[in-house]
Amino acid sequence: MTLKEQFLTAVIAGDLGTKESMGIIVTAQEFKQYFDQIKTDYINSFLPASVIEPGRTYMTHTRFLFRVARGRYMVHPDAIQEYREKQSAMRASDGWGRVEEMQLVYCA
Repeated sequence: MTLKEQFLTAVIAGDLGTKESMGIIVTAQEFKQYFDQIKTDYINSFLPASVIEPGRTYMTHTRFLFRVARGRYMVHPDAIQEYREKQSAMRASDGWGRVEEMQLVYCA
């Protein structure tokens, strides 16, 4: 699972970020605490590298956060929706959540 996937999973589960009036806000400090097992500089660059450029509103695969203040990032709502849909599609293709009738065949 990529760091982006782990990040979005934690946000959706409510383990990371705070829901505010404008959306889900994640601080750099709570991000670093949540992913404290990552010991490389990647932990410091992940959030800034995922920021959508100023003046733009659409997200891409690699840009899915808005920087709202120093050390505060808002998750693009479409990123959450897209990830949820991807997870639902994966579950459906793997047969998760499907209940199929089982037939017992007796041989004499």
